[in-house]
Amino acid sequence: MAVYLDHHAASPLAAGVEAAMQEARAAGWANPSSTHAAGRAARAVAERARSELAATLGAKPAELVLTAGGTEACNLGVLGLGGSRVLTTRLEHPAVHASIAALDAEVVLLETPGGEAPDILPLDGVSLACIQWVNHETGTILPVAKYAAQCRAADVPLFIDACQALGKVPVDLGRLGASAVALASSKIGGPAGAGALWIARDTQIEPRALGGGQEHGRRAGTPDVVALAGFAFAASLVGERVSRQPGIAELRDRLEAELLSFGVVNGADAPRVGTVSNVSVRGWKGPRLVAALDLEGLMASHGAACSSGLGEPSEVIMAVAGGEAWRAEAALRLSLGPSTTGADIDRALVVLRRVLGRKSPSSKF
Repeated sequence: MAVYLDHHAASPLAAGVEAAMQEARAAGWANPSSTHAAGRAARAVAERARSELAATLGAKPAELVLTAGGTEACNLGVLGLGGSRVLTTRLEHPAVHASIAALDAEVVLLETPGGEAPDILPLDGVSLACIQWVNHETGTILPVAKYAAQCRAADVPLFIDACQALGKVPVDLGRLGASAVALASSKIGGPAGAGALWIARDTQIEPRALGGGQEHGRRAGTPDVVALAGFAFAASLVGERVSRQPGIAELRDRLEAELLSFGVVNGADAPRVGTVSNVSVRGWKGPRLVAALDLEGLMASHGAACSSGLGEPSEVIMAVAGGEAWRAEAALRLSLGPSTTGADIDRALVVLRRVLGRKSPSSKF
């Protein structure tokens, strides 16, 4: 029986999400910008999803821009805020790195040895700060609430990528104090293709998707109201997901205790969520190890799923490992979710022992 340990890439649909989407599909098939009855029905579905998301996130409906996923939310947040001198980290998701590169701005890198961030941000001369909340590869947690207070005091806009944070740590956007926060449906048991960008009321965002005047001119394009309904329902369950984190962490720790005999755990010395273990196994290339495990029925990843076809060492692990390039090339990410069971971990350990116990087909490091 196959075991799925790639929840940081996408978490299986939560109970009730498919039913919510089926209900939305019956009413929300039309273009929600149309003024006829079918269009109004579709718009009602979208606006209900927005209101439900806002209630879950400690936000107001008008503060949410509905997007087609976390990547679009990150693009809009970074490019929409803009800046000529951007403070960020090497830990960011590729969607954030690419958005910052598109700004053609001066980049100031915040050092994060071992994945742990400093208490004070160097904000002198900075016009935008982009800091993730929970890392997608190692699970390290950055002190974004503390950073938000510093950015407000320095009058520097702060964009936060919270795509991996939602469902793992408590999220209250109204109290966080950021300028913009990106969120994704697929990380919390919702469908792919849905996301949101929360924008503080006193913050101006330049649209990046151009066309119609949807989302009050902040994001053009017809939304997938069915996916957004699924996102909203999944978001209503994040309190339960957060409450289950200690039990998930126990399973992760049991898995990680065995992995320590095979390699080095990346980011283990920094504050982490309990849903992921990222280990570098000397003698293996990460993509080959992922393929070998897949053949044995264990689904895992080498790093960010959106970068899996590039074959490049993980920038995140390069930053965490302090220049030990082999650790970035040999990284294996095993990520858990609410559906992960003790039996899954038992099966995963059997496969890991069998695969890691044999000689790697890759070159030595």
